[in-house]
Amino acid sequence: MRPGFGREQRWPLLIAVVLAALLVPAPLAIAEPTAPLRPAYPYASPVGLDASPSAGGADTVVATWQSRGTAVRYQVRWVNGRTGEAVSRIVNVPATTIGGLWPNTRYYLRVRVVTASGKAASDWSPVVHTRTELPDDPDASRLRVATFNIHNLKTTGGVKSWKVRRKLVAQTIRGEHLDLVGLQEAEAKKTSSGVAQYRDVLNQLGPSWRATNATNTAGTRIIYNSDTLTVTQQGTARLSGSSNPKRFATWAIFTQLSSGRSFFFVNTHLIQEPGGAVKSSGTCSGSANKAYKIRKSQASQVVAVIRAHSRNLPVVLTGDMNSHKFACPNNGPYQVYRSAGLVDPIGNPDRSRSPVGASTELRIHTQYDTSNHYKSAPKSHGWVNGSNVDYVWVSKSVTTLVYETVVNLNAAGRFVGPPPSDHNMIRATVLIPAS
Repeated sequence: MRPGFGREQRWPLLIAVVLAALLVPAPLAIAEPTAPLRPAYPYASPVGLDASPSAGGADTVVATWQSRGTAVRYQVRWVNGRTGEAVSRIVNVPATTIGGLWPNTRYYLRVRVVTASGKAASDWSPVVHTRTELPDDPDASRLRVATFNIHNLKTTGGVKSWKVRRKLVAQTIRGEHLDLVGLQEAEAKKTSSGVAQYRDVLNQLGPSWRATNATNTAGTRIIYNSDTLTVTQQGTARLSGSSNPKRFATWAIFTQLSSGRSFFFVNTHLIQEPGGAVKSSGTCSGSANKAYKIRKSQASQVVAVIRAHSRNLPVVLTGDMNSHKFACPNNGPYQVYRSAGLVDPIGNPDRSRSPVGASTELRIHTQYDTSNHYKSAPKSHGWVNGSNVDYVWVSKSVTTLVYETVVNLNAAGRFVGPPPSDHNMIRATVLIPAS
């Protein structure tokens, strides 16, 4: 013990040190900055967003991006570069056409995945921009056309019967707001209600819907909305090479009431299988070769009808060609039409896995095959274009804004209810040029 520093002296000093330590404020702890917590979204943000002005109008742009899965919903947001006004919409396909915009104005766009209730399910994509522009043909009006094999009356019972499908067929046509449809297998044979099958469809669509002619064309018919179109000439041509059933090309010259422009429309249904698919050996069966030659000849006859009656007007060709890009030895009708100068808007030639020479601004559900065989879900192969037997072809002067394989699907990619036919409708929005 140090001299002069006894036990009784230490306690007051210790207490003073403790009190001083308590009274002096401790230095503040400086927290490291932390990033805000981000939700654990179930989807990655969409990629590949692209936006461009549309040929459909000076107030319109088209936006597309890569799909994040079947029946996924997206919120698209666009901002006016002049005013800063922001607008959004929710769509169920990875593409949309946006109209009603300011002319000659830059717009900024982004997209994200959302739930069925509209809540965010992914981060926003990077922002892209485009500018609205005056199109080359500002006076053109949109024309909505389709091809639809509605299946004949032979099948009875269950969801395949006409009694079940008749309303679904009419709902599909009405729901696409069509001006003009090329029907196949729309028979003159009477339904249980006492009217022809094609007439049953017209009756459900309403009094403005009419057929171009009343002759028996083995179900190959043209129906149109007289509120938007008038007929100036019409006719049919029997195609050689088949007798049961007979095959026809039915045609008409229409005038668009909105634009006053005329065009030639032709619809056909080529002979059915056997067609078969290409084998590894590259050889085809005798029956497949025979059917191939007949279909190719019938396609040439359709081209002859166009040349004989179109008066050099713009052309729209619809039909069930009963031939696809993997047919053996090849898709003969496709080659005939392309050689004649017609355009396949989605660019789906032989053996293709990606588009070749596509011209449509926007595509919807084109990854699905056009035949569904009454399955619970449409078939796809992971390609942009499915394996199609149903087509909408146009002449080079016709602009295609939208090309769609019409399928009503749920979140699992299955049909909502039974499909209306064993074929999916093909729908296109086009612009008819001045002629």
